Amino acid sequence: MSSDHLLQWRSNGLRVRISGSTHLVAHVTPLLPAQKLRQSKVLHSLNELSKVGAENVFTSALRPREQQFFTDLGFTLHEELFLLAHNFESPIDFPTRSSRKFRHSDWGELLKIDNAAFPQFWQFDGPALAEAISATPRTRIRIDAQDGPAGFAITGRSGRMGFLQRVAVDPHHQRIGIGRSLVADALQWSKRRFVRELLVNTQTNNSRALSLYESMGFTKKHGGLAVLQWSVTS
Repeated sequence: MSSDHLLQWRSNGLRVRISGSTHLVAHVTPLLPAQKLRQSKVLHSLNELSKVGAENVFTSALRPREQQFFTDLGFTLHEELFLLAHNFESPIDFPTRSSRKFRHSDWGELLKIDNAAFPQFWQFDGPALAEAISATPRTRIRIDAQDGPAGFAITGRSGRMGFLQRVAVDPHHQRIGIGRSLVADALQWSKRRFVRELLVNTQTNNSRALSLYESMGFTKKHGGLAVLQWSVTS
């Protein structure tokens, strides 16, 4: 494995990212359905990660069928998540605050907002932010423009499926409608593009986010999601 692939690469049906802050942590995202992944190849990737110093490997948020594949490889539960969906059958809100397009010069500010808004495990570093932006063929990034960069949302679309990849609001600017307006923007953008269902996930203990999504017409989907963990020492 060459050094230029140290932070992020694709191999054996996985997208692999090693944390920019510490090479002891890696993240893997399956690029293929569970039935098309091969245990031997994924185990090879885990072995390669251990060789470059990764001690803990975390999956992306997985659905139950994907979870079983990784559990069979020795992964254990790290955290469960709610998966919510909006099917556009009920009226949707309009944004109540002004927002603008993402500019490359906003990169550092977005990471600052994100790191303030989330617990350490969920915080984006540069490669994670880039991964969220490039995860779907079409992406919309909006930044709250009313009080300066105080919040942002990343919405993706693949065909008629939509994904609210990230909503982050600086804690000093919460409870003034920034998050609600950004989610409304994501819903309106998705509806204009004939998205059938917009998905979002959130931690089960994030009652504020859950309340926001449910108040805007999102409902929980059966089964939910989970992040799994694999340790070199396990």
